[in-house]
Amino acid sequence: MEFLKLDDRKTTEFITIIKSNRYNQMISTIFQNCLIGFLSFQVFIMPEKGNAQNLLNGPQKIAIDAKRNRLLVSNANSGDLVQIDSTGKQDYFVRGADFVDGLEIVGDTVYGIGNNRKIKAYDLISKKLVLDITLPGPPTSYLSSIASDSTGHLFISSPLTNEIYRMEISNHRYWTFAHDNGLIKPNGILLEKERNRILVIDDSPNSTVHAINLADSVVTTLCTSTLNSPDGIVRDRYGNHYIGGYYLPGIYKTDAEFSQPVGLFFSGSTIVYPTYDRRDHSLLITHYDANTWERVYLHKEQP
Repeated sequence: MEFLKLDDRKTTEFITIIKSNRYNQMISTIFQNCLIGFLSFQVFIMPEKGNAQNLLNGPQKIAIDAKRNRLLVSNANSGDLVQIDSTGKQDYFVRGADFVDGLEIVGDTVYGIGNNRKIKAYDLISKKLVLDITLPGPPTSYLSSIASDSTGHLFISSPLTNEIYRMEISNHRYWTFAHDNGLIKPNGILLEKERNRILVIDDSPNSTVHAINLADSVVTTLCTSTLNSPDGIVRDRYGNHYIGGYYLPGIYKTDAEFSQPVGLFFSGSTIVYPTYDRRDHSLLITHYDANTWERVYLHKEQP
C-alpha cells in the first residue's frame, strides 16, 4: 500500500476553481477551510491507480526489485520492460527489451524470456544488456517461465517440448534438466528450497502440479486438477499455494501439502502469473487484456 499527499499547487488550483463558482461567499469559505483540513491528511490509494500514464501492453509477469523499491513488468505485445515506483508511477526501464514472458531478478540483474527462444538479461543499475542467448530449437517452441535457486542456477520452461532447462548463471552453460515423465506443456516454476525441489505447473487442460527433485531430476505428481491451462504458481509465507492463468476466472488457492481441493480464491480475468510479495503478504497480478495490474492483500494466518 502507498500513501500520497496532494501538493500545494494542486490545492491552490482546486480552491481557485471553487472561488470561480457563483456560490455564496460564506459557504465557499467554509468549504475551503474544510477542504484544506482534509487535504492535510494522507490519502490511501492503490498503487496501480496512482499514475495517469499506462505503459503496460499485454503485461505478463511482475518482478520485485526490493533493493530499489520498484516493480518491473514484462509486456508480451511490446517487449518493453516497464518499471513502477512506490507511488505507482510507470516509466520505461528498457524500451524494446524483448521481455515478453517470465522474469526473475538475481542480485543486480533481471533475467527474462524473449521471443524465439531467447534468454536475455539487463543490469538493474546501468540498464545495459548483459546476456542475450538463444536456445536451440524451432522459434515456435517458445520459452515461458524462468526461476532461480540459491546456488547460481536458472530454470527455464519450454512448454511445447515438455522440457525444463537448467542454466549456470556464471558461465551460461545449460542442459535439459527434465523432459517428459508426465510433463505436459510445463510452464510456471516455483523453487521450494527447503524441500530441494522445484514445482512446475502444466499449461494444459486438467492441469497437474509436478515436483522435480533438484538432486536427480525425478518428476513426481503432487496435485491433479480440472484447471484449464494455468500459467503460474507461487507460495506465501504460510505455505499456501496460489495458481493463476490467462484462461482461468481468477486466482486459485490450495494448502502447503496440496491435500485440499484447489478452490477459487480471487475472481478476475486474463490474469497470467501471480507474484508473491513477502513484504506485505500480498499477490501482484497483471490483467493481460486490460493492460492493468493490481495488488491483492492476503489474510494473515497462523504459521
